[in-house]
Amino acid sequence: MENLLLMGIDTRPMVNSALKLDYKTFSISYFKTLDFKVPYREKHVLNQESVISCGRFEENYSPEKLLELSKDFLFQNDGEDEIDKIVLTTGINASNFSGEFKKFRKIVRGNKNTESVENKFKFYNKLKNKFNVPLTFQPSDIWELNEILQQYSNNQFILKPLQGSGGLGILLLNNGTYDKLKQVNEICENISLENYILQEYIEGTNVSSSVLSSHDDRKNLINSRLITEHDLGNDSYEYSGNILPLDENSFKMFNYYRTEINADELNDEMKDTSEDLIKEFNLIGSNGVDYILDKDGNLKVIEINPRFQGTYELLENSLGINLLDAHIKACEGEIIDIPKPNQYSIKKIIYARKQVDIGYLNIPNVFDIPYEGVKIEKDQPLVTIISSNKDLKTAIDDAEIAEEEVYKNIE
Repeated sequence: MENLLLMGIDTRPMVNSALKLDYKTFSISYFKTLDFKVPYREKHVLNQESVISCGRFEENYSPEKLLELSKDFLFQNDGEDEIDKIVLTTGINASNFSGEFKKFRKIVRGNKNTESVENKFKFYNKLKNKFNVPLTFQPSDIWELNEILQQYSNNQFILKPLQGSGGLGILLLNNGTYDKLKQVNEICENISLENYILQEYIEGTNVSSSVLSSHDDRKNLINSRLITEHDLGNDSYEYSGNILPLDENSFKMFNYYRTEINADELNDEMKDTSEDLIKEFNLIGSNGVDYILDKDGNLKVIEINPRFQGTYELLENSLGINLLDAHIKACEGEIIDIPKPNQYSIKKIIYARKQVDIGYLNIPNVFDIPYEGVKIEKDQPLVTIISSNKDLKTAIDDAEIAEEEVYKNIE
């Protein structure tokens, strides 16, 4: 039996998959929630059982903390527990394995070099003459930024972190030229501009593709309707979930811009474009491509996530596959047969909009459950709701019931 190490911010879904496979499973994560199934050995950064407040993730997390915890598994073994394979999820990549950890890159099952994908300006420059992408700049200072805004005064823009994912840190600039320049001056007093890009704001519907690829082949697994906090009427653009598979019904959810699509044509275009993009960047394993379908029906590439996506459990539920197993096989040269979706699956992340005290949340369709009695700080993720059913309305109703129950059990 081989020893498999899973590493990332939240490894709960991957551990669940690993426990169904013939591996001795190790886990290093930031979160360990109440519903985390403990594998053979595990370590985590945040110990909810011994804290009053879970604090703020962005202030407490770093890949280096995961690597430090991994030393007991990677360096201090007796031979029997020597790690054979490493699979990474959100929050850490192979390039973080530097110095004493560099030798372990060779056993990572996944992408080894993602700089041209993770750096959004390098990503744009590689694609701008081949694919449909939003207009994007990397201004060197506030004067250059203001010049760009004046030159493209009819366009609306966002300031977006140069690296990162999940819609965190996106700042929408005002339409009016004077107001926009004034707003930019105020914003730039509080950020490091060299860590941001200026990107054309596309009004439309967020959609995404999940792709499985080996070095020689790639297959689009499934497409989904991506949900952000903006879709839910909030000011931020943080990732909040998905609905899959993508069809006329799931597309219409939270859709304020377009009400009708030809789902077959859209899915075919996303399939072809996503597979071409994965080939362009020589990516392997499970990867995701995010798009915006604008109000005129044009599909624009936003970014690639060169790792497992937030659709992980939805994809397993809808396709009936073990995605961890499929990912490892693809990295080793074999792509599984892709079944057709057999049901809808919905995911919604609930954020705490104030500091809350956690009550009993071991509720059907609720996952990533905090320990009872801890405090979750304002704007931090609270729980994940996942619901699956052959009937979309039933899946939505079940998710709404779960959400109502969550709010009844927090203060």
